[in-house]
Parts: sequence; structure tokens; C-alpha cells
Amino acid sequence: MSQQSSDPTIYDGLMFVSLGAVIVGIVFLIMSLDGYGWSAGAG
Repeated sequence: MSQQSSDPTIYDGLMFVSLGAVIVGIVFLIMSLDGYGWSAGAG
């Protein structure tokens, strides 16, 4: 039986950093598109 460590590694930290960067990028994209009259509910 192999025992896996449940301690977070550097890769887990990098995953959360990249997820945060994607979310911040989406927020800035929406703020930028708002200047062109785009709204999230447009359809």
C-alpha cells in the first residue's frame, strides 16, 4: 500500500496563483469591455 502525502506542494500553490490570475484577467476584461458598451447580460 502506498501512502500519499496530503501536504500541499509548490504545484498546489502555483495552481492557485494561476487561478487567481485568470480571475483577475477576466475582471479586467469585463471592465475594459464596459467602455465599449458591452454588458454581461447582453444576448
